[in-house]
Amino acid sequence: MKIFKARQIILLFSLILSVLIITGCGGSGHWVPPSNTAVAPEVTAVVPADEALNVPINTKIITAAFNVPMNPDTITATSFTLACPAGTAKTGTVSYLSAGNLATLTLPAVPDLPADTICTATITTAAKDLAGTPLASNFVWTFTTSLIADTTRPGVLLTIPATTTPGPTAGVPTNTTISAVFDEDMAPATIAGAGMTTFTVTGPGVTPVTGSVIYTASSRTALFTPSPALLPNTTYTATITTVATDLAGNQLAGNQAPPLPAASNYVWTFTTSAVADTTRPTVTAKVPLAGAINVPTNTKIVTATFSEAMNPDTLLTSSFKLACPAGSPVALTLVTYSAVGNIATLTIPAATNLPANTICTATVTSAAKDVAGNALAGVAASPTVANDHVWTFTTGIPPSTLTVTPLITSTNVCVNWTLSAAFSEAIQAGSITPAGKFTVQLGVSPAPLGPELAGATTAVDSTHATFKPTLDLLPNTFYTATIKGGATGIKDLSGDTMAANKVWTFQTGTNICQAIVPLGLAAPFAILASAAITNIPTSHITGNLGLTPDTGANITGFSSPLTCPEVTGIIYKVDAAGPACAQNDPTVITNAKTAALTAYGDATAAGRGTPASISGNLNGLTLYPGLYQSLSTIEISAAGHLYLDALGDTNAVFIIRSATSITTEATSEVHLLNGAKAANVLWTSGSAVTLGTSSIMKGTIIASTAITMLNLSNLDGRALNQGAAAAEIRCNSCTITVPTP
Repeated sequence: MKIFKARQIILLFSLILSVLIITGCGGSGHWVPPSNTAVAPEVTAVVPADEALNVPINTKIITAAFNVPMNPDTITATSFTLACPAGTAKTGTVSYLSAGNLATLTLPAVPDLPADTICTATITTAAKDLAGTPLASNFVWTFTTSLIADTTRPGVLLTIPATTTPGPTAGVPTNTTISAVFDEDMAPATIAGAGMTTFTVTGPGVTPVTGSVIYTASSRTALFTPSPALLPNTTYTATITTVATDLAGNQLAGNQAPPLPAASNYVWTFTTSAVADTTRPTVTAKVPLAGAINVPTNTKIVTATFSEAMNPDTLLTSSFKLACPAGSPVALTLVTYSAVGNIATLTIPAATNLPANTICTATVTSAAKDVAGNALAGVAASPTVANDHVWTFTTGIPPSTLTVTPLITSTNVCVNWTLSAAFSEAIQAGSITPAGKFTVQLGVSPAPLGPELAGATTAVDSTHATFKPTLDLLPNTFYTATIKGGATGIKDLSGDTMAANKVWTFQTGTNICQAIVPLGLAAPFAILASAAITNIPTSHITGNLGLTPDTGANITGFSSPLTCPEVTGIIYKVDAAGPACAQNDPTVITNAKTAALTAYGDATAAGRGTPASISGNLNGLTLYPGLYQSLSTIEISAAGHLYLDALGDTNAVFIIRSATSITTEATSEVHLLNGAKAANVLWTSGSAVTLGTSSIMKGTIIASTAITMLNLSNLDGRALNQGAAAAEIRCNSCTITVPTP
């Protein structure tokens, strides 16, 4: 029993000692509760705002608000600093205002801040809450000064209860918190500092109303909370005096009689009702909307609009928060409140993007209260119960590269290649075209890369871009291409940025990429001959046929001369002879033949550069975009394979020239790889072309003499001949299809 009583006495003594310390008796120290929490305090608002522009050079007050009470002894000139510009410290006096949890750095009256300068404010981890827990990391923000000083007096934007003329405002609930919203940032210590009487309420008559005053920097709001509640059916007068100043020291421009802008008090009156306000506030609108999808990952604000005026001091990161996904809070968010519209705004830092394709959860908790102290009714179905308001939205998928050319690790790339990229969605042209967004450098990572090559980036359309180096690439050399991602990289139309850089390497060859050979009026023709067109039925020809200058009588072999069912297209001739299915139109055929002759001359012109040398049997070879030539024959052996690899470029052109004949043996095949198109492949021969039985050929053929397509051969292209020696074109149960562009 004696031991028990002794313990009671010790506990009682400890309790009394704690109370004495808290109330300031028995010493000047501050009570520090046991360190039983690992939750670090946070900065919830700063003035001037982060990245603010045109901050007056005569600004004298820099403030930071915390989400919890801080230990004033840790808010010092070493834990709260300012540099203008970075590296040039500005001295000042640092204080802490418990009403609103505000740290204030007050600069000397002279000199002013340097004009047009980026200033950096910092609160270090030396700042601690009452439990001794420091900030998780230094909080740093910047603002840019203007060229001139601020000489404009601050004003009151609105009041609660409202200011009416003539007054007073009637029907004010007895439990209302009186507040005033200013039109610019104010010096907190001139409104809510210790012993300040800047904001007062009297009534009835001149009887002072007891209460407490705080200033909420994030909403520029001064709040007077009466204690006890106001009397019913009584007229009160609220006054804010000229002691209130803005950050530059300009005194309040009140609502008293002119002349203005002389400093004057702001005064308004109101009359209470017989009852208190017991209606809970609700959230009436929010952004992004509940259930919204494809919300940009670089979204910077989330807002909640309330049904009535709220107490801004209850809207902090602890009462309005965001998690993406649920359970993963978005760090370092700031909450502000606008009494105009009753809107709370959660601001996400500029450097923070939300995760892509993620369900985010926004929550306004029941800690949010209206000006009468009623907690939020977050669920419409339970308007009388205090609860959280929760909604979700889903972020979008950022852009990515679907394909690039040349393909990753490609070899034998043309030295004059134009690089390209196709994106997963439409992108902002201005995010890809500036220098440094699409680059090419000599070398392969991780070895040091050369400087970025000069060149031009073009947004071909909303989903494609190209980079054309100013000079040709070096032959047989490795290069690294980069498309910029990350915060400063390419953006889609919603502002989402590509997650990371797209980097790939390739090696050049010696070849020169070619421009396409225009076929002009010859393009619609599957067969265009000079001496004769001989068909053996069961052939399938998709495209026009034409014969000139020989007579139409030499168009032969169709199963029905009346309808020519083997042809899906128009057959042209120069006279009345020949099959009835043909049209007599010498002009069309002559113009087409002239176009074929021009195309042949274009493809064989010296101006196309030095061709890569090929000859003989091409079986097993892979050719890349460019110009190729054999000074003798070209063939693909029986059952052989030739590969044409576009390296991902669907516009890649292949020009293959033979000084004499081109022959593909039975069952041989030409393959198109990585975007190669038959429409961009052209073969020229100095003599005859023969396509073997059941062989498969790709591209347009322009021959100088005869073209023979043996039984069941297949041509995805055109069979054209030109010149004085041009001879018969024979289709022996073959298939010819004019390729699409």
